[in-house]
Amino acid sequence: MRPFIYLLLLLTGILNAQVNPTLNKISMDVSTFPQNSSYNYDSCFAVGKNLGMQQVGIFQNWTALETSPNVYDFTILDIANIYYPAYNMPLDLTIAPIHTNKLEVPSDLVSTTFNSTVMISRFNKLLDSLKAHMPNITLSSLVIGSEHDVYMGSNAALWSNYTVFYNAVTTHAKVLWPGLNVATELTFDGIINYNSFAQSLNTNSDHIGISYYPLNSNFTVKPVSVVPNDFATLVGFYPSKKLWFYQYGYPSSTVCNSSNALQSQFITQTFLSWDVYAANIRMIDFTWLHDLDPVQVNYWGTYYGLTNPAFLEFLRTLGFRTYNGNGTDKPALNELRCQAKQRGYNSLPLNCTVTNLNENENSAELIVFPNPTADVLNIQLPHVKSGKIFIRDILGKRVEELNFSEKINITHLKNGIYFITISDKTNNSNYTTKVIVNK
Repeated sequence: MRPFIYLLLLLTGILNAQVNPTLNKISMDVSTFPQNSSYNYDSCFAVGKNLGMQQVGIFQNWTALETSPNVYDFTILDIANIYYPAYNMPLDLTIAPIHTNKLEVPSDLVSTTFNSTVMISRFNKLLDSLKAHMPNITLSSLVIGSEHDVYMGSNAALWSNYTVFYNAVTTHAKVLWPGLNVATELTFDGIINYNSFAQSLNTNSDHIGISYYPLNSNFTVKPVSVVPNDFATLVGFYPSKKLWFYQYGYPSSTVCNSSNALQSQFITQTFLSWDVYAANIRMIDFTWLHDLDPVQVNYWGTYYGLTNPAFLEFLRTLGFRTYNGNGTDKPALNELRCQAKQRGYNSLPLNCTVTNLNENENSAELIVFPNPTADVLNIQLPHVKSGKIFIRDILGKRVEELNFSEKINITHLKNGIYFITISDKTNNSNYTTKVIVNK
């Protein structure tokens, strides 16, 4: 096969790739509730399941399961062992020896290093007991640690010790559950800032676990246009391992410089970017269903030792539904339902106006490359010799209009996803595809 023809086929495959229920899994954190006491877990679970949720997560600190040395409380998992199999719902189970910036090991192990055989054997004993309490559950993955890069920072010894611990308990878990997917969850910033440590830690991970909230250091939101670049960065770091987002969200509070509209646009941007990397990103767990009540906000602010207003509002407004009263849907929830519906995850009777990636049947003939691109975009479109090129941003706003050419310069465009439409004057036809600008 000639190299140019192979390149065109490859590019066509990439451009036509789209998230689908077989390859890519939607999850949702359904454990938050509105003020209305009649709205229970069943009600929350139904919201997720109806929009296309295919697996669900349970998060437990190690200390919540081993409440004192060698004393266990498996109440939550005993319930899960009955509840989720009834719905044929796989479970992502996270057990956190470190939870963000907090050590969560049993009290007698607080001064024990993670590479100690004592620490490792105690966690393996916990796994043995867990196995006995979950005979009916299908584990889609086991996650050991949550956002622990925040706790470890740049301390090489902590990373090294935790890596020894993680590799040892992963081996034991795979003996208990043959074929189990095991991962550890790091923040996006941790993966970027401590890349060498993260790469070493993830050597034996079956996939890469990520917590993703695009925030500045003061807990204000970054623009939604960072999503495609962030996805590209992660894929660049881990091209041969799938990415699983165990936490994924965007607050709606004005204190965080956000809004309901921006939160909804974040969902739009997410799915359009996910389409590009459908082969790389297996799962996104959307965080979380309802905004938090004041008691929960205060609890978590105290737990993390962060009480500035922007952080508290970040926590409070991550939900897809409000907390007050019976709770009401935010625009982001309808957008999530619609984006999922467009890709075959549900058949809900929705009024959706989501962007269609191919505006007519002729659009498959349009090939643009390289994609992603940083400067110049080449256009392959048979039979079209004249016409207009329209470039729209993620929100549908036209940012440029050009006369047709087989090569256009886009160095002036910001990073993000754009839609290229070719208007063919001769045949009175339009051809549309998407392109990622990533400099």
